[in-house]
Amino acid sequence: MRLTAVTAVVVLSLLAPLVASSESSSEDLSTSQDEFAPLKIGSPAPDFTEKDIYDKQIIALSGYRGEVVMLNFWATWCPPCRDEIPALEALQKAYKGRLVIIGASVYSTNANTELFYWEYKINYPMIYGSYDLMGKYGKVSSIPTTFLIDRDGKIAARVVGSRTREEYEGMLRPLLSK
Repeated sequence: MRLTAVTAVVVLSLLAPLVASSESSSEDLSTSQDEFAPLKIGSPAPDFTEKDIYDKQIIALSGYRGEVVMLNFWATWCPPCRDEIPALEALQKAYKGRLVIIGASVYSTNANTELFYWEYKINYPMIYGSYDLMGKYGKVSSIPTTFLIDRDGKIAARVVGSRTREEYEGMLRPLLSK
């Protein structure tokens, strides 16, 4: 009986802050939830302007209007991320001029990202994926996560997890044929 009473007190003390916060303005709550809501297919892709990892080139999504874009959030220490890089490189090479792949390195140090990019001679632009950028794309919480963006700058797909070249080609074919 005493254990039940103690458990009830602990549970209530943990729930009290949640109840108090739920009494705050619903407008504030919906704003913060909407900020991280997953992007809907067909919605405009949030624009961004970032320097590449070597601080030599400006990468702006709006600069690629008219081309299909793959925005790939990944990390150097992530085995599935590393596994799909050859597929992304092959796609970049095969569809150059119609497809642009942009790598967004997250949860990795700058030194590790730069070393990895140089060692593997990655053939597509690479940026540092900031928390702000991840938030714009619906709080990217799993990696790899790749967004396919059509020629008009709209989200065509959100792909969570690693894919093969063939799987990506199946998704890209309708976008590239338009």
